[in-house]
Amino acid sequence: MEKYIYCKEALPKPILDGHQDWIDLYYRTWELAFQNVEYIDQQGWKPQMTCMPGVNTIWQWDSCLMTFITNYANGTITALNNLDNLYHLRRKSDGYMSMAYRISTEQPAWPGRINPPLMAWAEWDAYQVSGDRDRLKSVLPALEGNYQFIENNRRGVTGLYWFEDPGSSGMDNAPRGPYAWPALDGAGICYVDLACQQALSAKCLSKICEVLGEPSKAEFYLSEQGRINALINQYHWSEQAGFYFDFFGRTDPATKVKYINSKTAAAFWTVLCGAAQGHRLERMLEHLLNPNEFYTKVPFATLSKDDPNYDPTGGYWLGGVWAPTNFALIRGLVENGRTDIAKKAAVDYLDAVCRVFHTPEYTTIWECYSPEAYLPATAEAGEWVRPDFVGWSGLAPVTMLIENIIGLRFDARHNTVHFRLPSEGTVGLENMKFNGRTLSVVFGRREAHHIRVKTTESVTLKVYEEISMQVHNFEVAAGEHLLRV
Repeated sequence: MEKYIYCKEALPKPILDGHQDWIDLYYRTWELAFQNVEYIDQQGWKPQMTCMPGVNTIWQWDSCLMTFITNYANGTITALNNLDNLYHLRRKSDGYMSMAYRISTEQPAWPGRINPPLMAWAEWDAYQVSGDRDRLKSVLPALEGNYQFIENNRRGVTGLYWFEDPGSSGMDNAPRGPYAWPALDGAGICYVDLACQQALSAKCLSKICEVLGEPSKAEFYLSEQGRINALINQYHWSEQAGFYFDFFGRTDPATKVKYINSKTAAAFWTVLCGAAQGHRLERMLEHLLNPNEFYTKVPFATLSKDDPNYDPTGGYWLGGVWAPTNFALIRGLVENGRTDIAKKAAVDYLDAVCRVFHTPEYTTIWECYSPEAYLPATAEAGEWVRPDFVGWSGLAPVTMLIENIIGLRFDARHNTVHFRLPSEGTVGLENMKFNGRTLSVVFGRREAHHIRVKTTESVTLKVYEEISMQVHNFEVAAGEHLLRV
């Protein structure tokens, strides 16, 4: 069986003036990722990453989020294996994919439940780095099957979507509805995050089908994104509050919506899926950037600070700061052109993760973090959350470091690297495998504003100046170059 071997020199090398502590954390994150790999001696299983080795379970949304980390592993380790394991286990008759499976039995850990459907997003983002069109073609049936299962089995009378309970949404103890409802019917609640995640899936399926040369499917899924976003804005949006809420979904669609009056991180997904636009986005930002609501000392709290259920130590999803919701929101801010806000939030979040890491009592990466202190979060009963959680908690030390702080994004579809230059310092990434080539891109403001580029094959480099707001396009041939900006 294939074995993953940690080798520091084989990974992309981040360059960042003045933050050796962040770079040390970056490499420690990779060490934990390799440490947490499971090798499963069963037919059809590939080695998989996990946040909790040895518990005989594979989780769906954890697996999806980890791919955004291993996209930057240069092929030395991949969470796409986790998705292949899930595709192997899915019910092919109707597309159903459980929120989790027991590895030993290959049966759903909690039969009937689903999890945030993020596979299409994960696969599209992995393609943007790898350029592996063949993989998109091979996984499309599973992605479409899961999308259609949710359409056929998780919609209420308004046409919007329900999870079985907050646990299925991944936000286990958030004040969004009852714990495990015996009928597994969501207790009549429409969950805003599931609607957004379905819209996001449609958006990514449209892009995948376009790349694969299926224009009618691409057009269908694009129209699906628009349809779902329109419903989100019709039912989940409160103009009075300027926020998106879950609502009780068993009422007649013609009657007034009855909201569940807790502002939670479930609404963060509206920024990513395209629902929150224009004045709705501006109203949302008033809440998201408010230190008395979501922009706590460690951003972003997953339950608004003005909620009576809010726990300043975290209390798991009663305010704890979690990587998946932070990542979704920060990605959404970037895609809406709010890169300055996204960068500040990424810096504040990564700084907190790093401060905890360098505190002798807590020197590892944790499942989630306290919103009001540089500490791990508490779980619901007051104990510390799980340590060594790489896992999705590696998103800040790896993915956000590269994308939001160093400022690099990759687009294999157009063979383009996007580089947002900082106002000061030397930043960049060396030895990055992208779209079949090996690439280094380093900018030094003290080096007469030059970008050093080394690439094994031609690439387009699109450079954005943070100060002047200028945009430069360079067609870079194979070799070493010094570009003036």
